[in-house]
Amino acid sequence: MAMAAMTLTAVLGCKKNAPEFPEGSGPVAGQWHMVSWNSISGGQADVYISFDEDGTFDLYQRVYTVYYEHYDGTYTQDGAQVDGTYSDGTPWGCSYTARFPEDRSRMTLTPSDGSGDSVYEAVQIPDEILSGLLSGSKAGDSGNSGFRFL
Repeated sequence: MAMAAMTLTAVLGCKKNAPEFPEGSGPVAGQWHMVSWNSISGGQADVYISFDEDGTFDLYQRVYTVYYEHYDGTYTQDGAQVDGTYSDGTPWGCSYTARFPEDRSRMTLTPSDGSGDSVYEAVQIPDEILSGLLSGSKAGDSGNSGFRFL
């Protein structure tokens, strides 16, 4: 009887530690490729983002340029709300609400500033982007000063 009570307490205790997500939301952790954002299409913007479970992110963007820029930093998620800060201390432009279909094949980020939803598909980020091969800067160069997507 005592063993059953301890097991029940342990199980209920674990549930308290699990994050709570509203219906249609969930953790943003994963690798994502932007498939739509406002009226921007194919040739004007290409964005990949990786949210790691440890609260870090890597953003690879080609927005109005011919090469990819890499930004990184940290993020927090509280329910469906996601906020972040770039590694140079610059906060994201706003908070985002993350929504997912049941199969988590897509993620929609809705910005709190009303600038328009961005929709992402779950993908593996290509090696040539991760390696910096398609970057306009030298390896280790953190002097990015252009438009930041988030």
